Amino acid sequence: MAVEIGRPDSLSRAMWRRSILRMRWHRFSRNPLALAGLAVIAVLVLLAILAPLIAPYPYFKSDFSATYQAPSLQHWLGTDSLGRDVLSRVLWGLRSACIVGFGAEAVELTLGVLLGAVAGYMGGFVDNVLMRVVDIVYAFPSFLFSIILVVLLGHNIWAVLIAVSATSWVGMARVVRSQVLTIRQSGYIESALAMGAGWWRAIRRYVIPNSLGPILVAVTFGIPANMMTEAGLSVVGLGIEPPTPDLGQMIIEGQSSLFSYPYLLLAPALVFAVALLAFTFVGDGLRDAFDTKQRR
Repeated sequence: MAVEIGRPDSLSRAMWRRSILRMRWHRFSRNPLALAGLAVIAVLVLLAILAPLIAPYPYFKSDFSATYQAPSLQHWLGTDSLGRDVLSRVLWGLRSACIVGFGAEAVELTLGVLLGAVAGYMGGFVDNVLMRVVDIVYAFPSFLFSIILVVLLGHNIWAVLIAVSATSWVGMARVVRSQVLTIRQSGYIESALAMGAGWWRAIRRYVIPNSLGPILVAVTFGIPANMMTEAGLSVVGLGIEPPTPDLGQMIIEGQSSLFSYPYLLLAPALVFAVALLAFTFVGDGLRDAFDTKQRR
């Protein structure tokens, strides 16, 4: 009998969630820049995943008889000072940027959501301890801390990923905590607790899903920020160790030959700029879609 009574409630809850998702997708789809950004991100991620298959040449292959070749049918984006195919290196550099950007954001999302939700929901001593840890990490210069970690861990893509994610999670923790402090006073949270739901179940089933909007917006802005940090490490000579391509390092190398061989700078710079703009447009679209006070 209890199952039959509970079934309509679960069905109505699922239908309500689907209607909310449809409404938010409708708001998001009315933003053409957001849709275009989402399509561009999908294409870039697909190119990064398929880089080992679609790159016309190995990114490390040098041909000293074909150095500084202009774009042609053989080399669509030309070759660099070592005769390496620029298109292949751009594809692999995009792959490195996506690994660092999405990987660091996954670490940031896990730590930030977990610590922020626990701190905001539990309050009291737990909240004070966790937030003091967040304040200490936030007060330390994040880029300097990333440099120290790369120096200690080595110049490889996984060391860069760890260095970028080591301090980026504090912003997510603050966002989630502020949302939880508001949501935990809601009536449905009190009802769930009164029906015997534990604190972790309440966080997982009710608090985090209702904080999804700000979390998604923070993620879409966090991924390009991670990519920029990775490129910044390359600027100071602490990026991914060659010969593994890195868009930041390619941009730095292309600056020295801008007027002689502009394609060496334009190709990686355009890919990097398009990726950043696409994430920005998607973030703006998500922010509008989850803004319940907005009226169009």
